[in-house]
Amino acid sequence: MRFVFRTDVSAKMGSGHVMRCLTLAEELEKNGSDVSFISRAHEGNLNHLVSEKGFQVLELPKPTSVDINKESTNGDDYKAWLGVTEEQDAQETIDAIGVEKPDWLIVDHYSLGNDWEKKIRPYVKKIMAIDDQANRRHDCNLLLDQNWFENMECRYDGLVPHGSTKLLGPEYALLRPEFSKARMKIESRNGPVNRIFVYFGGSDPYNLTGMALRALSETELAHLAVDVVIGENNPHHKELKKLTASRASTYLHVQVDDMAAIMAKADLAIGSGGVNTWERMCLRLPALVISFAENHKALLCDLVKNEYVNYLGSVSDVSDSIIKKEILDKISKISNQSEQNNDVFELVDGQGAGKVAKKLNE
Repeated sequence: MRFVFRTDVSAKMGSGHVMRCLTLAEELEKNGSDVSFISRAHEGNLNHLVSEKGFQVLELPKPTSVDINKESTNGDDYKAWLGVTEEQDAQETIDAIGVEKPDWLIVDHYSLGNDWEKKIRPYVKKIMAIDDQANRRHDCNLLLDQNWFENMECRYDGLVPHGSTKLLGPEYALLRPEFSKARMKIESRNGPVNRIFVYFGGSDPYNLTGMALRALSETELAHLAVDVVIGENNPHHKELKKLTASRASTYLHVQVDDMAAIMAKADLAIGSGGVNTWERMCLRLPALVISFAENHKALLCDLVKNEYVNYLGSVSDVSDSIIKKEILDKISKISNQSEQNNDVFELVDGQGAGKVAKKLNE
């Protein structure tokens, strides 16, 4: 079977979309499928990383009229993220697909929806849309939303065609296979907190990583070992390198392939919403969570309401001192075994990519 992914990475978008697509691509490739990517040459793209993983990348031209990496009044103006019109992107995607219809086109892009998919429809056999916003219609045969909401079952009513398959919830979370393997080896975390994992996505535009590191450098927390993970596009790389070098037992990891192994050693995490939410839960890793994008807030809303997440607020609500206080409070709760609802760790088993691949291959 032939599968084509349409997804992008930029400093503004972050790397989450392409990373989860890569996870699914690797699962599909295990069955001997032909898998390729169509991605635009945005500033900060990771097309080279996709190529290094062994997948063909059909690169669309870099936008000339819109710089999506500039700060705007609306950081979640997803249409602007595309850099071109949907019509232009659809035509360039059609040209990249070529004359042979792929069995599936898999699109993971906040800028693309029903109009784009309808233009693509005659050139592919089936379309899968990966979404977590439920804010636009899709012309798709299958929709995946790997996030947890109270109203999951009816969230896309009226947004996808009648008869479309919907895979909803974190049981379908596209996590790399090492997470399910690590989950099976992890024992219950009942002991003291000795090691902290810090990750705010690939780009971390507001440098929450730096804020967390400064909090962890305070005297009361300086004894803890800390693992910090950032993407290669992180604009604060130099500052973070200095901060980690000045703090004992602190390790900076850049664009890693062994995320599960790093996380498995931790007793507590500090991070954002997004895909890492499900990675943390899969590894039964308690976390303090800060959001910096509207889609993070939407993802976290019902999780917070059901006491599945320790939410500190959005980027505008926190500071070094607040993070320090919350870490100390969380450590005390863990030490006294007065933890939150642990049912959350059963939401994700790490087998999602295999389940989705099986559906696509049926």
